[in-house]
Amino acid sequence: MAFSALKEKYRQTLSAGLNNVRIVFLKGDYDLIWKRMQKCQHFTKPKMLKSQFEALEEPQDALVIDISQPPEWVIAEILRQI
Repeated sequence: MAFSALKEKYRQTLSAGLNNVRIVFLKGDYDLIWKRMQKCQHFTKPKMLKSQFEALEEPQDALVIDISQPPEWVIAEILRQI
């Protein structure tokens, strides 16, 4: 399942009662994500993205993947680590 649960309480709610849940945090900085969103003509405005970064509580127990790498690398790294 993929979701953008920005806060720890959201992640806890979504994984409550489930066994073997693994959170993968696709980590990237604002500029990288904004550039990618512009390429795909995403509807989000800069202020909305900024507010999401401000609300984000980075997970402490997640597999952290650097999304500055090519998508193929990101996928392979996730599969390798899980």
